[in-house]
Amino acid sequence: MRVYPRRRVFGAGVLILTVGLTGWQEPDPDKEIMGVGLTGIDHLPDHLSVQRFSVDGSGGGPAGGGGSLACCGRLPRKWQPDLTVKVRWNVTNWRDCKGEEHEAVVPVEPYDEIGRLYVHFFSDGSVRAVSSALATPLSPDYKGPHDRIPQKYPWQIYDLDSTCPPYTARSPR
Repeated sequence: MRVYPRRRVFGAGVLILTVGLTGWQEPDPDKEIMGVGLTGIDHLPDHLSVQRFSVDGSGGGPAGGGGSLACCGRLPRKWQPDLTVKVRWNVTNWRDCKGEEHEAVVPVEPYDEIGRLYVHFFSDGSVRAVSSALATPLSPDYKGPHDRIPQKYPWQIYDLDSTCPPYTARSPR
């Protein structure tokens, strides 16, 4: 088989021209997606608790006082004005034997340095998403809410087995 050097040169030229016309772009480091820790903070009254939550489909752990890492979230290295996350959560009402599922698209508050994503759950049904490189939301420099985070253990106060009807597929729990 005979190889024609002009065809090789022509093929290489077409390849170079194609890459040149489509534009070779270096990835933007500010838009690079990073894995971050995910922590839920439960600001609900003592008889309510967030038993599981997720952010953009990741997570699944309970929300608490702000120290536990539920798993993993994803955020761009640099904050962007249109940045939102989809939060899903379940609230258990230990006193009234009920449970509710919730979902909201929440803006991520501006951050200078990427860090753990703290998701705050409030009694009015609102949610705040705050990324912080600080080790704890109790720090005075934390940009999220500074209201009281209740330390509660409703499962020790309310005995669901003795006060609630047995769970069935139709029960609201």
